[in-house]
Amino acid sequence: MNKNIKKKVTPKGKTRYTFSIYIGRDPRTGSPKQVRRSYESYETAEKAFLAIQSDIADGKYSFEKQERLKFKDVYEQWFNIYADSGVKESTFATTKRMIEDHVLPSLGNTYVDKISIIDCQRAVNKWRKDAPRTYKKYVRYAKRVLKFAIQLGLIENNPMENVILPSRDESPKKAFDYYNRADLKTFLNTARKFKKEAYAFFFVLAYTGLRSGEALTLEWSDIDFNKKTLSVKRTASKGMQNRNIIQSPKTSHSARTIFLDNDTLDVLTEWRKEQQKLVKVVSLKDKKFVFNGWFNNYPANVPLSKTAVTLWNTEIAKKAHVRHIRIHDFRHTHASLLFDAGASMQDIKDRLGHSSVRTTEQVYTHLFKSRRQETTAKFSEYMGDK
Repeated sequence: MNKNIKKKVTPKGKTRYTFSIYIGRDPRTGSPKQVRRSYESYETAEKAFLAIQSDIADGKYSFEKQERLKFKDVYEQWFNIYADSGVKESTFATTKRMIEDHVLPSLGNTYVDKISIIDCQRAVNKWRKDAPRTYKKYVRYAKRVLKFAIQLGLIENNPMENVILPSRDESPKKAFDYYNRADLKTFLNTARKFKKEAYAFFFVLAYTGLRSGEALTLEWSDIDFNKKTLSVKRTASKGMQNRNIIQSPKTSHSARTIFLDNDTLDVLTEWRKEQQKLVKVVSLKDKKFVFNGWFNNYPANVPLSKTAVTLWNTEIAKKAHVRHIRIHDFRHTHASLLFDAGASMQDIKDRLGHSSVRTTEQVYTHLFKSRRQETTAKFSEYMGDK
């Protein structure tokens, strides 16, 4: 076996055989050059490796003889390295969808050495029109692929570095929705009659501020009923081929322990008793999911699906005669009620698992403005009362 040929497995499970060969310095720039290749079989890779080595030894290999690659070919090689760099599966799955759905249709079939600044600008203008709030991510990924092309010795400059980013649409961003105290109580009272598991799930969301993925993967062992705490240790997400996966929390700050009020503890205790009626082995030490749709999934221990809770949410809101909000808006509902209760920004930041207070401030800017206006009005009313 040739030690210069490395065996790799792509995120899709395909085996590739890769190698790189130093071929000297570019006489025009003086920069080092390498030939990198990737093949589906070891035999093909070895044949190509020996052929290139032979040409170099005979002085027949030239820089101009290097294989020209299209953007999509460079992307494939770059992505294999990126996926193996330690990023979460959900992260590189999202990256893959963005590039293949948006970047490749614009640049994929063009040879990288023929991609001009004009080509990049046209692509950026289209992305800006199609996705004004996310197009900058497409630009960033395109830059990284073209930077990799430079590392491969295929091009000398990155044309995406010289594009002009169109100005962002300044139209106001639609504010997220949330329930006030009265609407939330109406929703939860209806949920209690609708389905006990649904009631427990939405109660936990509204009273803890957990992300839906964090709540769906919550295990009984994560809840300490004596210390009255809940530990966030994992989350549900989407991986390759849109499959459901369980992974570590969104960020290091998302892994957190929060205190639970007595009402939430009572709701969880009651729901645990319901599970025990069906499955006698559920205990605090068991690594059983708190929300797993026992009525449908027994005896499998799998998380409740996002599809199920989405359908529950729609049906409960309809029955309760309250407006429908997204599942994630229950997290915003919790934050809003914390504001109403007088919680500090630092407390809200820690409870929600944000990386910084600045993040909390940016997400809840409109709540800040509303509270400041109320404070000013109360002060004015107080000072005017003679």
